[in-house]
Amino acid sequence: MSRPRRLRGLAVTGALLAVVLAGAFATPAMTDAAWTDTEVSTSSALTAGTVTPVTAMTCTAGALAPVTFTWTAPVNGLPRTGYRYTVTGGLTTSGTLAAGATSMQFTTALLGIGSGTFSLYAVGPGGWESVVKTGTLSFLTAILSSCSVP
Repeated sequence: MSRPRRLRGLAVTGALLAVVLAGAFATPAMTDAAWTDTEVSTSSALTAGTVTPVTAMTCTAGALAPVTFTWTAPVNGLPRTGYRYTVTGGLTTSGTLAAGATSMQFTTALLGIGSGTFSLYAVGPGGWESVVKTGTLSFLTAILSSCSVP
């Protein structure tokens, strides 16, 4: 075999090896599923499950009083496994509550002085959440608090 032919063969082998190695370490791109499937049912009354939000949320506050949000637990939809809440804005905190909870209390010791938006989500099976129910709260001084629910 002549030298130019051998060099050409090595060059082709090297190029193929580079292509194979580049493909082996490439990261696949994320895509949406490109398939469909059908389901068979014997019922004509199928519906999607939903986690219903709390209703009748109110709040109380005042001089030397904490801010207390109170609500009525949802009665329809998927069963609740608990609640998730956040306070965002000038005041921030977050956490979870038990499924039987119907109120949440905030004090200046917990949040400090400032204002924020209280957001409450009912949580159902698998971590599914309801639409948010919101209210506002503020602590003007260490003794005066206020709140509102739209």
